[in-house]
Amino acid sequence: MPKPGYKKTEIGIIPEEWEDMDRFVKAVQCFVVNEKFLLKNNLNERTMTHKLAEYLQKEYCEYHVDCEYNRMPDKSSESYIKKSLPIDTKKKKISWDDTTGATVFPDIIIHKRGTNKNNFIVIEAKKKVNISSRDMDFIKLRAFTSPLGLRYKYGVYIEFDEQGELYMKFFEGGKEYGEK
Repeated sequence: MPKPGYKKTEIGIIPEEWEDMDRFVKAVQCFVVNEKFLLKNNLNERTMTHKLAEYLQKEYCEYHVDCEYNRMPDKSSESYIKKSLPIDTKKKKISWDDTTGATVFPDIIIHKRGTNKNNFIVIEAKKKVNISSRDMDFIKLRAFTSPLGLRYKYGVYIEFDEQGELYMKFFEGGKEYGEK
């Protein structure tokens, strides 16, 4: 039985009131069903997120779906700067060329390019065998969805295992969904 505020779907338990989550469920389910080779053969996480983004783009055709998108509008000019978040970097060094998953470039975003006014979903994804930076992903998702951050409407953490089983956490308003 799901916790209050959640519903059971084909991919697991998700927040029941989230806008357009049926499309999200459909895209993730198609990925898991059609991309078993990627999951079973320990391919690079970027390969998996790219493929997942393709399925998401089919469902969210009115948005841009991008992987590791690294730019945002500069408020003081008409140029674009490196994406940044209000994260306490004293606890963990974050750099643009980091390969351990601690960068501030999200794995997948569903947004409209050229503005921060239409940031819809931000996704951090991991293979279950590579969860050492899971806590940093949670910190980033809180920051991405925060009213002080880039104000993504929703944040999703997805962890895949080799059989296509998923572990997910959801974020909204700078908090894990359901947190007070």
